[in-house]
Amino acid sequence: MDIRYPRADSAPSYAEFSRDYLLPNKPVIIGPSLISSWAAVRRWASEDGSINWDYMKTTYGSCEVTVADCSTRDFSDQKRNQMLFRDVVSLWQAGQGQSLYVKDWHLARALVTAGENGLNTAPFYTTPDIFRDDWMNAYYSACTDDDFRFVYVGAAGTFTPLHRDVYTSYSWSTNICGRKRWWLFPPEQTRLLFRRGGEEHLETAYDVRNVDPATYPLFSQAKPIVVEQGPGETIFVPSGWYHQVENLTACISINHNWCNSVNLPSLYDSMCAKVTEVEHALEDVKKLLSETAASQATDVAPSESQRSWEDEWIAIVQDVVEKDAGWNWVTFWRMVRHALALAMDRLHQANETLWPRTPRELMPPLFFIKERIRDCRGKFMQRPQREVALVPTLDVVLADIHQLLEATN
Repeated sequence: MDIRYPRADSAPSYAEFSRDYLLPNKPVIIGPSLISSWAAVRRWASEDGSINWDYMKTTYGSCEVTVADCSTRDFSDQKRNQMLFRDVVSLWQAGQGQSLYVKDWHLARALVTAGENGLNTAPFYTTPDIFRDDWMNAYYSACTDDDFRFVYVGAAGTFTPLHRDVYTSYSWSTNICGRKRWWLFPPEQTRLLFRRGGEEHLETAYDVRNVDPATYPLFSQAKPIVVEQGPGETIFVPSGWYHQVENLTACISINHNWCNSVNLPSLYDSMCAKVTEVEHALEDVKKLLSETAASQATDVAPSESQRSWEDEWIAIVQDVVEKDAGWNWVTFWRMVRHALALAMDRLHQANETLWPRTPRELMPPLFFIKERIRDCRGKFMQRPQREVALVPTLDVVLADIHQLLEATN
């Protein structure tokens, strides 16, 4: 397969981005014009294009950050610790800590919280219009203490291992300073990336630069797209594309994971696959619950006994799913309800400071959004696991979604 990573020198309109990249699920790198107004471009970079470490250290040094040690593998990830940002920068300035990579730094949210406490925390960027239709960050910003907006800062040679973003979400990543190399694998190559056996719940290769052919016998057939991303450039990673990223120089970037109605079917399928994976891994637990309930059936009505152990089983599965991937069915459907209510201009919880409402012209037509949601909801209602009946509050959330879908506007 010979796939070229397309580039757009000028920022596309939402209609162009949706037509050419979002709907066909194709990647693109967009030139610096997309982010030319960002304060980070002016403040985080020195005149020679390098990172302005003094500014970063002075302005954000007191922030506690998650630091991955790229020289130490921890299962499918890297060993992580918490440090003050100024301490990490001091190591780099002293020529040390070259394997350290600041990851998943929720700086934008942290600054809003600091601003609420009276500190001077001017925003350092705004989400480009083409990425504004973002259900994940709209919901998480309004309804939780978390989000999927990150800053990454790393020395040359630091990297993120091969992975696919949570539940096949999209991602976009902008280099403020420095250069990255990306290895990207289209979804049709996913089956080639896994440990012998091929099932998707098994381990993927960790580092595409060093893959054991005996352990990953199909990997040699994979043909990744390898692309370099320069300063000021923004990369759009489509839904379901596995990727690995290496910093070719000291690099600082702003990243979002996101989703919307366009890739909702992929997210739903990925959720189903995750639940199945967890169910298989916990088969012994299910058997134990069932056998225990059967042995106690003489003390309670059979239907009550069956429902009791099934309730417990579903709760265990959903708890493990959430711990493993950050979401479960309750989170998923609450996010969908939140997005649909906003798209229909119904009163609903929102945080305009953390995530301003998305204008209607920056999302697909309402009938498209409803069709996507209606299809996924219909499939979910027919699942043999019967989560809608067994998971607390899900029936209410799904009923709310049904009412919104049936409304005329």
